[in-house]
Amino acid sequence: MFPHQIKQSMVAILVIASISTHIYAAGDINHSADEVVLPEGTLINVAIAKEVTSKEAKPNDPVEFKVTEDLVIGGQVIVRKGTPAIGSVINAEKRGYLGKSGKLAVQVESTTTSDGQRLKLRAAKGREGDDKTVSTAMLAGISPAFLFRKGGEAKIEAGTVVPVYVAEEKRFRVEGATLAPVVMETTAPSTEQATVFIYRPDKWAGYALEPSVFVDETELARMDNGRFFAIKLNAGKHIVRMTDEKKGYAVDMGPGQTYFFRIGMEMGMWKGHGKITLDDRERAVKEIKKLKFIGKDKIKAPTLVVELAP
Repeated sequence: MFPHQIKQSMVAILVIASISTHIYAAGDINHSADEVVLPEGTLINVAIAKEVTSKEAKPNDPVEFKVTEDLVIGGQVIVRKGTPAIGSVINAEKRGYLGKSGKLAVQVESTTTSDGQRLKLRAAKGREGDDKTVSTAMLAGISPAFLFRKGGEAKIEAGTVVPVYVAEEKRFRVEGATLAPVVMETTAPSTEQATVFIYRPDKWAGYALEPSVFVDETELARMDNGRFFAIKLNAGKHIVRMTDEKKGYAVDMGPGQTYFFRIGMEMGMWKGHGKITLDDRERAVKEIKKLKFIGKDKIKAPTLVVELAP
């Protein structure tokens, strides 16, 4: 990344860890003499197949990727170059008034092995669940595609390379010239729910406005000034948003994980509008301790909204 490029546009891609320009190739056949093992945490580079811009994108829009090189383990091609990878938009904000830049965050979710199995991918090399609090850093890691242009739209150009990691171990048997999957013992999926805190700091600007907050298609509450609430959700992808479907985050929530969303106000041409930001735990907890639980008259989904301490 050259200094003059950093001043040209703003993009956040769901990537954590160091950047590599090649595919990780290594073998691990310790489990069985006739098995090839694809370890969890193996690096795979994928590239954006079609340009994505903050002007057009909205949360949960599909994003197309392609694997950039063969992934080889123990002399066997596990994932072939050119294999499609599936991803989606986490968050997108169009450029705003007074030179406000656009923002864009995307994630890579899965690809396919050479024998046709779905292979889950993630941004971090470490195991899922190591950190039960999901922060802005996890959803907006910095990569060479993180660029900035004052007042411009965020854009990820076709061909931009994104390093991601295998999210699950896979084992194979070599049968002639092909691979066959080895059935592994599976544990029952966790039924623990994700916890989501939504709060609005006590601020003077726009204090009389009460923007609505939604999860998926359900209106949760009219968010008045200086209040908070929490919800419990089953693990899986959910969209937490304002009334405008483009103002929100599409997050694949893990069991037992905790998320914090901060509600604020932004001034438009004629009036203020609600905005939502995925926040870090440390700041969010400090802020929530100063606030009161949202009034019952503001709650629109009483079966979902709960009062919890973070």
